[in-house]
Amino acid sequence: GKLNFWTNQARLSINVIDLRASISTVLRKFEVVRTLLDKDGLIDDQKRRKMPSFPRCIGILTSVPSSALADMLKTAKKRWPFTKLIIISIPVQGEVAQKVQMTLVKLSTLYKQLDIQAIVLARGGGSREDLMLFDNEMICRTLANFPIPVITGIGHEDDVTVADLVADHRASTPTAAIVDLLPSREMVVLD
Repeated sequence: GKLNFWTNQARLSINVIDLRASISTVLRKFEVVRTLLDKDGLIDDQKRRKMPSFPRCIGILTSVPSSALADMLKTAKKRWPFTKLIIISIPVQGEVAQKVQMTLVKLSTLYKQLDIQAIVLARGGGSREDLMLFDNEMICRTLANFPIPVITGIGHEDDVTVADLVADHRASTPTAAIVDLLPSREMVVLD
C-alpha cells in the first residue's frame, strides 16, 4: 500500500494497492479445514487407495503452460511413455476455487469415458500464501471422494496443503508425482 499524510490538514490517506492473506491467516484456514475434514473422516490413511501399477491413462490437472507441466511431461516420457496423458488446464492460484471445483466435478463424471485411471493435481513452487487454493474445503472434499486415485504434487518438498492430506498419495513436487505414479521402463522386466 501507500500512505499519504498532509500535515497542514492533519489528514492521512491509505491507498491499498494489493491485499493478500498473511501467513497466519493461511495457516489458520489450513487448520480449520483440516480439522473439519478430519472430523468427517476424510483424512484417513486407511482409506488411501493404491496407485495403478501400469496406468493406461492419467489426467494431469495443472496450469498450462507452466514449468511444472513441462517437467512432468518430460519425466513421463522418459519413465513410461506408454501411458496416455490427458492435460486438463486449471488455474492454480488466486480466487479460482469455484472454477477448479467445477472442473473436478465434471472430470469425476467423465473419467470412465476418458479411460483415466488416476489424476495428478499439480502446482509448482511458490509462497505458502500462493498455495491457499489447495486448502479450499469444497475442493478438498471433492478430492477426498474422487472416484479414482488422486496424487498431489503441490509446491515445494516441505509444503503441505489440505489437498495433500485428503489425496491417496502426496508427492513432494509435481515431478515427484509422476515419478511416484509411473513405473520406470529401465526397472520393469516384462515376461
